[in-house]
This record gives sequence, structure tokens and C-alpha cells, in this order.
Amino acid sequence: MDFANAMKNPGRSFGSPEALEAATGFSPAQKQAILRQWKDQLEQLLVATDENMPGPETSSGVNADCLRRVVNALGRIAPQVR
Repeated sequence: MDFANAMKNPGRSFGSPEALEAATGFSPAQKQAILRQWKDQLEQLLVATDENMPGPETSSGVNADCLRRVVNALGRIAPQVR
């Protein structure tokens, strides 16, 4: 898996934030960038759902849980980035 594809669709590329954390092919800085992209995408999905424009992705509850897990993973990876 390459960095560019992971940035386009982190959820599809990894399935979970924990899987991204465990991935060995990326540096901590790359993982942080991917997690930030994932966070931005989830936040946009939640806003769209709140505005009654849900997409085919998932329900807002699932997105909110994933967003929480992404933020937690960012917190764990941040100390590793220099």
C-alpha cells in the first residue's frame, strides 16, 4: 500500500485506526498525516449527516465512534513524530 492511496481513503485502506497504528510500512509522521486526513473526512461526513445529507458510507453513530478512535490514535502517535 502506498501513502497516496492511504491518504485518499484511509478507512477503506486500513479498516480501523488501530490497524493503521500497527502498520509497519509508514513512518509516524505519515501515520499522523493519514489520521488527520481520516479525521477531516469523518468530520465532514458527520456535518453532512447533521444537515440531512447522509451518504452511503455509514450511520453517524459509527462515524462518531470511528472519529473518537482516530483522535485517540492521533494522541498516541503524536509523541513519536519529531
